Amino acid sequence: MKQKLSALISVLALAFALSACSSPAPELEAGGKIDTSKGSILGVDRNSDVEISYVYTKYMDDIDTRSIGEALTGDEYTHGFLTLRSQPKERAGMYFFVMLDWAAEDIAMGCQIELSVDSTASALTRSYNFTVPATHSLLREIKLGLTGSDWKGRNDRVNAWKIVIKTPSGKVITQKQSWLWSLREDGKVEKK
Repeated sequence: MKQKLSALISVLALAFALSACSSPAPELEAGGKIDTSKGSILGVDRNSDVEISYVYTKYMDDIDTRSIGEALTGDEYTHGFLTLRSQPKERAGMYFFVMLDWAAEDIAMGCQIELSVDSTASALTRSYNFTVPATHSLLREIKLGLTGSDWKGRNDRVNAWKIVIKTPSGKVITQKQSWLWSLREDGKVEKK
């Protein structure tokens, strides 16, 4: 009896998980066309109503980016998050944790993410472009790493930043900037 009950609970849990993960049917616009502005793949059929909820910055040493699973298998385990680095072979650097307000199922290959940053180490604003290498599953968070020689070390601090996410064709999907960056764009703060 216990085994049957356990098997029934397992089957019900699996059925619930599969139904929770399935995408809803696409909505039809007037005229019978599929509304592609609210799909499930960021950069392909979901290019509106997406916002960046927050951006969190953190300096991480090489060891901070590694997991036990990686020590056992040799493969980097990203925990389902899209991780892009300015210098892919280097891991130590400043990471920008970008949280989307909507849980995209995937982000399309070729999507562009532009990161502009002002830091304490340089008087110049630096810009970096990241390209999504393949269609990638997301859990709402993207990690952008300025690694290697692109970040001067633990003592270098972020002053201001701006992030723009674009489709492969260049259409802006969403963008967000720090408060200090918005003052720069309004002309209230000049960079010397």
